[in-house]
Amino acid sequence: MSATLNSGKIEVVAVTKTYSPGAPPAVDNLDLVIDHGSYCCLLGPSGCGKTTILRMIAGHETPTQGDILIGGRNVTNLQPVERGTAMMFQSYALFPHRSVLDNVAFALKMRGASVVERNAKARELLEKVHLEAFANRLPAQLSGGQQQRVALARALITNPRVLLLDEPLSALDEYLRLRMRGELRRVQRELGITFIHVTHTQLEAIAVADTVVVMAHGKIEQAASARDIFLVPRNAYVTRFIGGQNVISGTVERTADGSARAVTSTGARIEVPLKGRSASPGERIFASLRRDRVQVRRNTGGKPAQDSINAVAGEVHAIENQGSYVKVTVDLADGEEFVAHVLDEDFFIDPIDIGAPVIASWTVRDVHLLEDRQPQATGRVAAAA
Repeated sequence: MSATLNSGKIEVVAVTKTYSPGAPPAVDNLDLVIDHGSYCCLLGPSGCGKTTILRMIAGHETPTQGDILIGGRNVTNLQPVERGTAMMFQSYALFPHRSVLDNVAFALKMRGASVVERNAKARELLEKVHLEAFANRLPAQLSGGQQQRVALARALITNPRVLLLDEPLSALDEYLRLRMRGELRRVQRELGITFIHVTHTQLEAIAVADTVVVMAHGKIEQAASARDIFLVPRNAYVTRFIGGQNVISGTVERTADGSARAVTSTGARIEVPLKGRSASPGERIFASLRRDRVQVRRNTGGKPAQDSINAVAGEVHAIENQGSYVKVTVDLADGEEFVAHVLDEDFFIDPIDIGAPVIASWTVRDVHLLEDRQPQATGRVAAAA
């Protein structure tokens, strides 16, 4: 494989990182390809290995096993300065006694660039992040969002092929976080370089990324476009972690016409499209269901009729007004949270209160079969039916 000097394509090949003998690996035999010029988010809870991957790409950690390639060149044993990467830290790490201009220009100063050269480049980047009027201020005289943009400009001044961002928005309030994620996306598109962004915030990843990599326990659970991660999650873990969808499950009674008919633990019947996959009677299957595709109505007659499909009865556990919709959490007594996002204009026609019995229903086209499968003991289907 020939190296491409200006390519920011990242290849993580069979990488394992273990910090101490006998301890579980922080990253476990991981393979990942990130295309040049794409915006990739590594997403997962604390301890899942996402920051460890970022630090290994940057050269601040060395893999226990495996290789890391940038632009086709193996950089596993190279120093950070030799990799063509730059890192933007969560804390920003600005020099408090230096002006904004000097903070941005600092890396070029360390490389021996003249005052004229480094200041001209720094002013160019400050203009790109809309901070040219603040060049002579100190970091303490800036807002949190402005400090973040200074840190971004400073990271970009060495013309990296890859920019690594470690929780870059976590220190900002909600308003600034929404503005800055749009700013990051704009700058990435203008520069055309590879961005790798670590976050534990689902909406942040979906908002900015071309590719979202969902991680757990040092492994990749799913790597796909932001749209596919949300609409066609691979398994129950991804579905629950990303949010916006319910996980429903049942034991297969029969299959016909490309769908499986299953019975839930509470006796409700659900239909799940198989889309070319197989399912066997007695097998427990899992599916995802978008919360905004669930209809909720008052229950005036107990359980849904015996022949009802894709309808469950429960009691309203919580109600949260989200502005454009109302989040209605229904207790189905099966241990799985079930949520409906009801349009505000529909909900407030006849508001439902906490404790009210309701029936939640949906159409089969909004159900997506997950990869999770569990065999059931003999006789379970007959008992549930």
